[in-house]
Amino acid sequence: MTDLVQIQNNQVVTSSLEVAKHFNKRHNNVMRDIENLIKGLLKIEQSTDPTEMFYLDNYTIEQNGHKYLHYLMNRDGFNLLVMGFTGEEALEWKMKFVKAFNKMEKALKLPQLTPNPHYRTRMIKTAVKDIGDTASTISEVFGVKKPMAMASAMQMIGVAYGIDTSPLEQFLPSETKPCYMNPTDIANVMCIKKGNGSPAPQQVNIMLAELGLQEKKGKQWTLTEKGKKYGEVKPFVNNGHSGYQIQWHDSVIDLLKGESA
Repeated sequence: MTDLVQIQNNQVVTSSLEVAKHFNKRHNNVMRDIENLIKGLLKIEQSTDPTEMFYLDNYTIEQNGHKYLHYLMNRDGFNLLVMGFTGEEALEWKMKFVKAFNKMEKALKLPQLTPNPHYRTRMIKTAVKDIGDTASTISEVFGVKKPMAMASAMQMIGVAYGIDTSPLEQFLPSETKPCYMNPTDIANVMCIKKGNGSPAPQQVNIMLAELGLQEKKGKQWTLTEKGKKYGEVKPFVNNGHSGYQIQWHDSVIDLLKGESA
């Protein structure tokens, strides 16, 4: 029953979507009714601020990722909205919503238990062990180096256990040859520029391919066996886009300059 309501900013609220669903109304009509209520309340002298009862928010449809508007409302807003809904079925749902509000508001007033410190200690020990096990699995399955796998495992386990794993970052092992340079970084270091003076990563990619360090598969550059000595494929997220990109160790610059074989 309590799925009819939710907690937002330490207040029990329901959604115009839930009202439309259970009172057999079109959601756009419920939204219209709420907006008419807000307009009416604003005209009444010394009226309660409508924003204390109705809050315009958005929700996301998982199937397409699109966002749409809906109203969240507290108990007073809900009562005003459904006051005019009539019929036996409408009355039944009014009572269900009232009981859901009562149950959730009662739960909010219950004292919160302080976590047992011994339990927390055992949980942290288990979390640290799980970080090590998860990092080993990530490294094996995805073929990434242990420091990178360890960093990812710390984030994942921290979220799963609800603990702060940042104090463990100081113990992350360092790589003997960390790979951190992309073609644009290399172009900057080697002063390989376009006509407008900006870096020329495309030219760097061609040079790396000519050295046999990478090859093009479709639209994606991939490391060759020789290239794996100087580079590593790492995931990236940028401006909502994600994928994989080759990161190079700075020793590859010597190869590009022809200073070593």
